Amino acid sequence: MTARATHPSPSFAPRFARCTGNAGAKRNLLAVAFMMTVLGVAWPHAARAQHAPDRPPHTAASPEFRSARQGSRLGLVEAVQLSRSDQPALEAFESDAVASEEAAVAARTLPDLQVTAGVQDFPINGENAFSPSADNFTMYKIGIMREQIRRSKREAEAARFRAEAFASRKEATAQERRIQRNVMIAWLNAVEAQAKQSLVDRLISDLNVGHQVMEAGIPTGASTPALALQTQAEIALAEGTKAKAVGDEAKARGELARWIGAAAQRPLPDRIPTLEPLLRDARTVNFSTHPEVLLGDARQRAAQRQVDVARADRKRDLSWSLTYGWRPSFGDLVSANVTIPLLINRANRQDCRVAEAAARANAATLRTLDTRRELSGAYEAALAEYRSAEAQLAILTGRAIPSLEASFQAAEARYGAGQGSLELPLTIVRQYVEISIEAIEQQAQRARAAAELTYLAEDVAKCPPPTRRSSLAGSHWRSRRRVPATG
Repeated sequence: MTARATHPSPSFAPRFARCTGNAGAKRNLLAVAFMMTVLGVAWPHAARAQHAPDRPPHTAASPEFRSARQGSRLGLVEAVQLSRSDQPALEAFESDAVASEEAAVAARTLPDLQVTAGVQDFPINGENAFSPSADNFTMYKIGIMREQIRRSKREAEAARFRAEAFASRKEATAQERRIQRNVMIAWLNAVEAQAKQSLVDRLISDLNVGHQVMEAGIPTGASTPALALQTQAEIALAEGTKAKAVGDEAKARGELARWIGAAAQRPLPDRIPTLEPLLRDARTVNFSTHPEVLLGDARQRAAQRQVDVARADRKRDLSWSLTYGWRPSFGDLVSANVTIPLLINRANRQDCRVAEAAARANAATLRTLDTRRELSGAYEAALAEYRSAEAQLAILTGRAIPSLEASFQAAEARYGAGQGSLELPLTIVRQYVEISIEAIEQQAQRARAAAELTYLAEDVAKCPPPTRRSSLAGSHWRSRRRVPATG
């Protein structure tokens, strides 16, 4: 929307002064003033939207892109691009993946050798007490030992860590997609609030002019104190609406700053753009390539690798040691030992761990299936919101606005003929402002639904830039893509 206030003609005041002795002219003048107020609030906006030319997409060589880089208006495409860098959450997932890869290398390696040293059978009483050489059982020994973990176990553990690294990177991809959606929603909320402020600013300006006209007509009977006070109340309500819109914009910019930093405070476009996602039946959308589903698949594979680890743990690992013993007064000795664990409680230990890992893998599979259903349901809900907003916009722009315009013209003619009052035009003003704000909200709701559809079924980074058509541009705002009928 273009923030432009429409005010009465400069010749309005002299005409009013010349008509002080003509009550009928005063009535016509007041009606004209209110007609200009109504038309100045929103109908010029619709006219500007109908004749606004489509703008080409932003490219690196376009003036729009260069001006945005210089700190002018922040477009939707640029906001999404800015969110693709400097994200600590994404860097954290990458660090987790690197950590898991390092752990996989360590898991494939045999445990380090251990050195043992000591004194064996040292006497502390009797005739050989405290003598390291008098007793033939006493010796100094040194040796090495290691737990010989099976290669299959080490490979299974390494595969689990690699699967966890893969899942961490898929989590980063899914988080990046969520961030892009959040940026789109926050950006649209900020533009919506700004558009409401532009509309209300024009309304307040024109109502102030109307209030002056009302007060000027009280001495001559062309107006009443009640109508003047009612206009004051309308101005106060409009100021309250603007205050809420200002707060909504600040909140949306704060949410946007979470992802793009100081760029969130840059100026925004004056109109809500038209986003055109690929609309189709949810049953024809392939959600298998969605980052959330790919993340679920990765977690499922990591859980399955844990099952392999648990199964490998049911096999025995040997431990061995080799020791050299030195006896100062007797011959030296060499000892070799092998330790074999006895799996005497396998049913309650190793088998239970296998069952635990298998149950967790099954849970991961079920969560992935639930994610697919969740995405499908969310797509149908977003598609319903998109269609609903589109239908409501068609009603508002195709029926409600023309009807109000005709109603105002009839009220103006009746008032000019001395058969009505200014109360009806003031009511029409209020209704038109409400419809205009509702149109902005529905346009924003349609754009948010389009952003959700894009998040669910498309790659946000590969989507074409939004068009600059306004939702109040009659048939121009309608999407060119249609949803096939469902059986």
